[in-house]
Amino acid sequence: MERRRGDSYLGKEFSEPAGLPEDVHVKLKLVCVDCHQTGEGGMGHIERKANCQDCHIEVEEALAKSVHKKVACAACHVKVLGAYEMTSWGSGKILSKPNPFKKYSLYYGPQEPPVLVKDRTGIWMPVKIWPNSVGYIKEKIEPKPGLTWRWPGGETRDAFVQLGTFSVTGGNNNYFAWLQVEEVAHPLGKARTCENCHASERQESKVTWRFYDSQGAEPFTGSQRVVADKSGLRVSDIKATSKITLMEGGNTKDFAAWLLLGDIWKTSGDFSIPRSDPAKYRNLESGIRKRTQKYEAGDRDLKQREARGEDVKKLRRQWREEKAAAVHGAYVLAP
Repeated sequence: MERRRGDSYLGKEFSEPAGLPEDVHVKLKLVCVDCHQTGEGGMGHIERKANCQDCHIEVEEALAKSVHKKVACAACHVKVLGAYEMTSWGSGKILSKPNPFKKYSLYYGPQEPPVLVKDRTGIWMPVKIWPNSVGYIKEKIEPKPGLTWRWPGGETRDAFVQLGTFSVTGGNNNYFAWLQVEEVAHPLGKARTCENCHASERQESKVTWRFYDSQGAEPFTGSQRVVADKSGLRVSDIKATSKITLMEGGNTKDFAAWLLLGDIWKTSGDFSIPRSDPAKYRNLESGIRKRTQKYEAGDRDLKQREARGEDVKKLRRQWREEKAAAVHGAYVLAP
């Protein structure tokens, strides 16, 4: 999970690639355990789940009344993802000794925006999706359509797509291939626009990456697309965008099996965004912008009154409730 959850919270020089945004809560000096409870083992037993309602009760209440009541907060508030964009197991060295299952995972780059999928309870959530393959598999493994959830009891909302085994000329016996489909929760920031999700039922995430493992090849760059629509979920157009220069003993069948496997990275199912009336959400966005200006002015007024020593706790609570309802779509706004 390196660089995909905790480090994506910190962002900037801690992200892969470096320079991705930090989580909005970093600026408020919040650390992991402020939101994620720990057990008897301390950080070793940290809870993966955090509850936005602990701090944002007005927002949670507004969402519960809105058309987005089955949309996770992160679905709108996470806009870019870093870290793994490809993983390939093949021959290489581990601890200076030859091994057929060396993991080539340093295909790091941004994926933007996240793809949204429904969890097992019908909640829309953002996920990171990337191709994986491992060679030297002797038995035949059949594909499974759609998503396979890693934890049937719901301990996590991570999943994968089992693509099965593939034999290709010049490859490493059978390759077992799958798509990793993992829930993301950071970096939280300013929300995506309505149009970003609802302009099309088809979702597309653009991906660029840089390979810089210590084995296989000198650093090179590449790109791909993640597409989710009515016909399924797929990673397509995987390609190198700079020259691949092999290191001594390097072979693409080991560190870049995707060059051999071709267009296999897909599964069936309906992964499209529900159809929406463009006029409706554009009207909503226009209303939100105007209401936001009103609430910013109200915030300035409350701060001035607080500075004068006035008790404005009730007014501040009312301000938070009205702002949350307006911004999070608890009702339709006039422009």
